[in-house]
Amino acid sequence: MPLTNKLRMYEWLLFDADNTIWDFDAAEASALERTLVERDLEWSQEVLGTYRLINRAAWDDYERGLLPKDQLRDIRFRRLLEHYRHDHPAEAMSISYRTYLAASNHLLEGAREVLEAVSGRYRLGLVTNGLTEVQRPRLLNTGIEPFFEFIAISDELGVAKPHRAFFDHAHRQMGAPDPKRVLVIGDNPNADVRGALEYGYDACWLRRPGAANRKGLGETYRIRQIGELLDHLG
Repeated sequence: MPLTNKLRMYEWLLFDADNTIWDFDAAEASALERTLVERDLEWSQEVLGTYRLINRAAWDDYERGLLPKDQLRDIRFRRLLEHYRHDHPAEAMSISYRTYLAASNHLLEGAREVLEAVSGRYRLGLVTNGLTEVQRPRLLNTGIEPFFEFIAISDELGVAKPHRAFFDHAHRQMGAPDPKRVLVIGDNPNADVRGALEYGYDACWLRRPGAANRKGLGETYRIRQIGELLDHLG
């Protein structure tokens, strides 16, 4: 439900990509399984869980500016291989994984319907902390690129959400509108919600099932499924 009763009239909706529009969890699991199985390495839900912890820690470091962009692609697999004491080239595994991930076409349930419903009523942008060689092909695979007037990818900008420089770029792409006429929708409390609010935008937190509750986050709206966004738009 909305955290405010004030009717807000937005001009721009900025959508995060992974686990907001795309079902990244499903795509990630499929890509990792294919990468490991083709090398005769163990695949299980436990391995997937370990990789997700390693991957999230790497992305958190990247978003905080603690991990250089050029290390992000391979370090996750280097750490996974070290954890299980496997001797395989991390670089080759990273390439395979990103190739499979780029070929995925998993959308969250209801995501396309939301984009269709808001298209024409609002101006749309896509703002994602992701890798170019993964995000660009998935935009084509899922056919959603035409919905967006601009697409901002951290890998191409050299800076990630929640850093102000990322939102500076997005703001210029929009023609510098009144910040209160911009709503950012995303699943990441730090990159999406905090980044948006600190820039002066409104923020809608998509708190997916299983995500920890975050009190005092300050989000303008909180939803559990992407389709609920339509309940908060005039």
